[in-house]
Amino acid sequence: MMKKPDYEIQKRTLENGTDVILIRKPDYVQSFFLCGFGTGGFYINEKIGDRILHNRTGCAHFLEHQMFRYKGQDVTELFARMQSQTNAFTSYTETAYYFSTTASIDQPLKLLMNFVQDLDIDEQTVEKEKGIILSEYAMYDQNPEYRLLKECYESMYFHHPLHTDILGTVEDIEHMTVRDLQTFYKNNYDPGEMVMVGITGQELGPVFQVIEKHEKNFSSHIDHRAECIFEEEPDNVKRPFYSMNMDVTEPYIALAYKMHGYDEIGQCLRTDVAVSLWLDCVFGPVNPNYQTWLDEHIISQLCGAESDFSRDHGYVLFYAQTSKQEQFKEIVQSIADHRQDVEEEAFESLKIQMKARNLRSLDNFESLAIENMRAHLEGYDYFEAIEIVESLSWDEVQNIVSSLDFSHVCEVQILPQREKPIDPDQ
Repeated sequence: MMKKPDYEIQKRTLENGTDVILIRKPDYVQSFFLCGFGTGGFYINEKIGDRILHNRTGCAHFLEHQMFRYKGQDVTELFARMQSQTNAFTSYTETAYYFSTTASIDQPLKLLMNFVQDLDIDEQTVEKEKGIILSEYAMYDQNPEYRLLKECYESMYFHHPLHTDILGTVEDIEHMTVRDLQTFYKNNYDPGEMVMVGITGQELGPVFQVIEKHEKNFSSHIDHRAECIFEEEPDNVKRPFYSMNMDVTEPYIALAYKMHGYDEIGQCLRTDVAVSLWLDCVFGPVNPNYQTWLDEHIISQLCGAESDFSRDHGYVLFYAQTSKQEQFKEIVQSIADHRQDVEEEAFESLKIQMKARNLRSLDNFESLAIENMRAHLEGYDYFEAIEIVESLSWDEVQNIVSSLDFSHVCEVQILPQREKPIDPDQ
């Protein structure tokens, strides 16, 4: 079992429904505090009680940008005056705002609670933000690695919101209104939907007192939490093959295998870890064939494999920048057909490496806070989850991988401008 030495962890639910998780790391001068909400890019169609709501795509991300204004002032500048650094992010399922400091935490902590619970926008700020987000959209769209993943999602899914960029569509960004954002904020940013995570070297009792006293200024106004609606998704992929041109020197290729998710979060986590370890075994340096693939230029330094399993989706993805696309596909197919042998010794070595990474992550304040927020929102204990790797055997990993269905696959290629896109029908 992985121990949690020198940690003190306390959790409380405040009167307004806010969940607070505080972690004390004695002798550390740094403090990191986060406010998170279980809403993100997936939240296009929502159910609240008996009501069904449709949001513009990109609402969560657009709102994150707009939140950094409080009483007409720049929040980043306000934090800087308090010797603190602040930032935020929006994923498919969550949005979080946070600050870090080595100075006093009282004032920046109150500012964090204030600005995330007080929407300050108008038509002028929204219109200004449109140009900023559209520039961000264009920058990402011109990045070949990002575009490769984006087109894989678009190829795999008919209805699942993974096929929609977290930033939204250009049309929805251009037509975003103050009312759109106010409605999204009201439905998803209630104090009863918020989780706070703090990591500090200070005694936790006084920190809880500051949070509890200040949160009395904010009352919950919801009877039902917003739930993301997912349309039924067919097993087959939407687009088996897609090819496009970009300003790249060598082609990119990806093979994405569409799979199903699991109802139980525990099974999602266990499958995630098992498949990740398996992919490191069959498509990483511990595979004796890996160096041969590099030497023969079938793969390059820019290559990899990843997987994701949750309640609403699952997939396994292989990608590389290579001019030998056919040979790459043969390798990936041999992996999907379980024709790549792996020694148990290599698996045990990778387990040790993963456990070491998990231990190191406990000293990264940002990662520790975000993962605890994510675990709380998903309904599991983070410290128990990182112990999954310890309990996994090679036999169980093989059984999990053997249960996966690799029959639904799509291929995406990004070719240099000089090459014609491939017609799959020819």
